[in-house]
Amino acid sequence: MKIPRIQSFGINSAIKYTLKSGNKLLRNAKLELNEAKADSRKFLTGVMLVSCSLHPQLTGKNALNNAAIKVNLNDTDIFERSLSNLSAKSSIGSAIKQKIQTTAHAIKKTKPATETVSTSKNILLTGKIDKTKEEINVLFNDLLLKNKTGQNPLHNKAGIFIEKGLKYDVNPVVLMSIAMAESARGTSKAAKLKNNVGGIMGRKGLRTFEDVDVCIDKMAETVAKHHNKSNINSLYELGHSGKYCNKSAARTWIKNVMFYVKKLS
Repeated sequence: MKIPRIQSFGINSAIKYTLKSGNKLLRNAKLELNEAKADSRKFLTGVMLVSCSLHPQLTGKNALNNAAIKVNLNDTDIFERSLSNLSAKSSIGSAIKQKIQTTAHAIKKTKPATETVSTSKNILLTGKIDKTKEEINVLFNDLLLKNKTGQNPLHNKAGIFIEKGLKYDVNPVVLMSIAMAESARGTSKAAKLKNNVGGIMGRKGLRTFEDVDVCIDKMAETVAKHHNKSNINSLYELGHSGKYCNKSAARTWIKNVMFYVKKLS
């Protein structure tokens, strides 16, 4: 019996078919793997939501931040599908599923704490700080930049800002933040050569002070004067009033000062 000859095009077709089938199989495997990962995320989210509902000291935000994987809370039906098998087998599963749905709905209706951010309109020029002198001094020093020519003129000056703030009834955090912005964290020429860490102006430009403590005293006096005489109560009003910075630069000035207010608060 004569064996028919195998044509080369037949071999090529078989190879192409095999490769195509293999790629299809690989794609299907990847899809199944992704679905498995998605299911694990859904299950983890459900567990975390249950834990935060069972333990009042936890919040939905903390539970999700501590989870290995974060998912979108808008997919409420995810939780029901994740525990469908458990729910069908026991009343406990139904209770857990209902608890998850209730918790997810409550979290979606509640604004996260991170959305409540202080603005310049909320930062008053008067008031005291709720931290100790030692605590605020550490935060203050950590924000300072090192001068190439020596020690930063603002180093360990947080206590002076607190002292002058009490003297003139001015918020020390506001004073420290203004100094940070005006002196480029204690590295400006005015800070190093004129001891002027607050951008205090005179008739001939930036004033020169005998030491930084005197400049801080003048800063507190200036802010208090604008507050008392011009009825300027907030950092926002101070910036846009043109009393401490040019009105044209108010938005940038306020933004820079607010950066340090948040760091020190």
